[in-house]
Amino acid sequence: MDWSAEIKARIRRRYARLAGGTDVPLAGAHGMREHGYPEAVIERVPPELAGAYSGCGFPLAGVSLASVRHAVDLGCGIGIDAWWAASEMAPGGTVVAVDMTAPMLRVLRPASARGVPTGCLIFPVAGDLERIPLASGIADLVVANASFNLAVDKETAFEEAFRILKPGGRLAARDLVLEEALPREVLEDPLADVTSLGGVVTEDELRHAIAGAGFADVQIADHRPFSYVVSVQLNAVKPA
Repeated sequence: MDWSAEIKARIRRRYARLAGGTDVPLAGAHGMREHGYPEAVIERVPPELAGAYSGCGFPLAGVSLASVRHAVDLGCGIGIDAWWAASEMAPGGTVVAVDMTAPMLRVLRPASARGVPTGCLIFPVAGDLERIPLASGIADLVVANASFNLAVDKETAFEEAFRILKPGGRLAARDLVLEEALPREVLEDPLADVTSLGGVVTEDELRHAIAGAGFADVQIADHRPFSYVVSVQLNAVKPA
């Protein structure tokens, strides 16, 4: 197994344990509140999803979903943001929730099957951010929450996000950036790459990867401390 495949296998194993409740406790609704989710979101999201929150912020803050017909949540994890997007979109919309950890998707599937208030549909799909199993130009919106920091090849991951968006489509993501060198104990930890720290890059490197994929109007804002790194909001547009 090469290095990239080994890292991804470790990520799948860790998040499978998280989904099964056999790893460190998840942040849950308390973590959602701390990371900026409005109370309206926390109260409406199914408790089994809110209880398994493991993101780094609220990527849909300030994003209008009324005109979004087709959205994709990349690295959706337990599917909180996919569920919220579907509950705010116009009736008849669809959200594809992509994650490479099957146990996470199995938690989302019953909640999505019960439906959301708008009648929008959520489709959990197993897939890799670097090889998204979706056709090009299908999404009005791509959402991601603490996902790109786990991608081994970030340039390819952003290129894939760009590919599946329609012209004029938007990227709304929450991710992590590095502002100073990580402590030695983190750098030498063989599990750093699967705990959202080992793969974090600087803000300049992140901006370069997003712009290099073809995105325009790249905005990185709302910097918030997150462990040894900083959580930021990413917004960008695929030119029409």
